[in-house]
Amino acid sequence: MLTSPFFQKLATLTVLAALAALPQPTAAQTEAVPPGSAHNPHVVEVEAEDFAFRIPAEINSGWSTFRLTNQGEEHHFLFITRLPEEVTFDAFVEEIVMPFNDVWYAMRDGHMAGDEAMPVLGEELPEWYWGVDFMGGVGFLAPGAAAEATIYLEPGRYVVECYMRTADGKMHSMEGMLDPLTVTVDPSQGSPPAAELQIALSEEGMALDGRPQPGLNTFEVHWADHPEDTFGHDVQILRVDNETTVDDVLHWMNFLNLEALTEPAPGSFVGGITPMPAGSTAYFTAELEPGRYILASQYTSHLGVLTEFTVEP
Repeated sequence: MLTSPFFQKLATLTVLAALAALPQPTAAQTEAVPPGSAHNPHVVEVEAEDFAFRIPAEINSGWSTFRLTNQGEEHHFLFITRLPEEVTFDAFVEEIVMPFNDVWYAMRDGHMAGDEAMPVLGEELPEWYWGVDFMGGVGFLAPGAAAEATIYLEPGRYVVECYMRTADGKMHSMEGMLDPLTVTVDPSQGSPPAAELQIALSEEGMALDGRPQPGLNTFEVHWADHPEDTFGHDVQILRVDNETTVDDVLHWMNFLNLEALTEPAPGSFVGGITPMPAGSTAYFTAELEPGRYILASQYTSHLGVLTEFTVEP
């Protein structure tokens, strides 16, 4: 089933005020963890396969570390959306998924252009749609790889999904990678990790502080803003060869290209973190081998929100 991330970029062109009204995070979401602080992880194990998640139906609120293992033969990731209080998972599917599904197939099959899709969606989507929050998750992940994202979740109803595409242009969520998730009022007692590396996301770009090393690296990510006319910042990290250009990567990540987000990828994605509200702080870990890496925001890299680094042997 097709879900919101594909077309939300399109829709935001007409709902900039809604993006500016994203709720402010709690203090727990914005306080960075001092180096050397004790890390008490509340780990949520998630397995991705072609095409399903194995994930608990309920988790405790507070800090949770989502550990995603890709057991499939295609790239996958974990995108977490918080629903408005009055909206159920079934309502999300019926009122959001199905209209997006119809519009996506019209675009894929050449019956509708992107500029035609926006007014159609504007007429069909309910008003509550603009109250959903995007709350992070594990970034793009190559087959056989594993990575973590540590995020703070308030009690409520959530949706988890993967919207990569099959060879024939079907969203993975349409194939079964779409599930409800309940976050209970019981606290997780978890805490975030201390990070060796920091990433600041803003309209000014992506600033990486620290030098990644071979092995496991922990990144602290802070969202300073969400630029107008965009869906917002995220972080995707991939290892590429010397012949792969940044343009190659950005073209593959741009979901407005009908051939984007399909196999083969332009490199090996090793995780990252999906969008969160402006003002948030969250964490991700990635296993890095020596080589050349690109850090890019899927939705704002065209504005210069990206960077490169090399991991030396």
